[in-house]
Amino acid sequence: MTPPPPEFEDYDDGEEEKDYEPKNKGGLSQRKKARHKGPLDRFITSPPPNLLNARKERKGIFGACDKELREKTCRGIARFFYDFGLAFNAATLDSFKEMLELVGQYGPGLKPPTMHELRVLLLKKEVDGTKSQIVEYKKEWASKGCSLMSDGWRDSVVQKDLVNFLVNSPKGSVFVRSLDVSEVVKDANLFFDLLDKMVDEVGEENVVQVVTDNASNYVKAGGRNLHRPAITRFATSFITLAQFHRLKDNLRKMVHYDEWNASKWPKEA
Repeated sequence: MTPPPPEFEDYDDGEEEKDYEPKNKGGLSQRKKARHKGPLDRFITSPPPNLLNARKERKGIFGACDKELREKTCRGIARFFYDFGLAFNAATLDSFKEMLELVGQYGPGLKPPTMHELRVLLLKKEVDGTKSQIVEYKKEWASKGCSLMSDGWRDSVVQKDLVNFLVNSPKGSVFVRSLDVSEVVKDANLFFDLLDKMVDEVGEENVVQVVTDNASNYVKAGGRNLHRPAITRFATSFITLAQFHRLKDNLRKMVHYDEWNASKWPKEA
């Protein structure tokens, strides 16, 4: 024999549910029996009607607190800049903004990295990550070509001539190395040998042009100027067009766009 179902007492919180009379298709009313609340209803509470208004009021209060908290936090960040003498433009770096975002995501109680972690463990991981990124850049150098750029400058403190070598491609610029060229900068042949080694390092088949300074030795080592200014603008325009025509083969190598190469324009140029 099946036992009878358990009986529950109706829970009444003082609110009565109103009966309603929905109408059927024929327009006749169908009176439904009022539903009594069960035992689980005592654990379910309806939100108060003024909940949204209360949240708006609390938002205004929290907004003022948030402003004070931000000012306190920014003063702590600024103090770190002042104590260590960091350049103010460091605040414009994407890595600086990323650092603050990650700290905020971690929340309170973050244990800062130790000096050993910064010098050894984290530095090694960052170097490995940079090498992985350069591998992706080199793949683009092989597929679309790149430009080898040299930027020379003189350190007045140590009285040395230095050159920074970078590689530029549609993916972006990559710093390769910085060399002391004090012994070779005055000799165009020696500097050409240095450029030749850098081209071999990047990949001769990948380099479509070498961009150097306008100093005489740089020009002799790297090639001709594309543009040589003259006294009048008309002579300058003529010389520029003449150089375009003389170096058109090298300029064509700089264009690696399939749609352009498939069109009639490069064939007629």
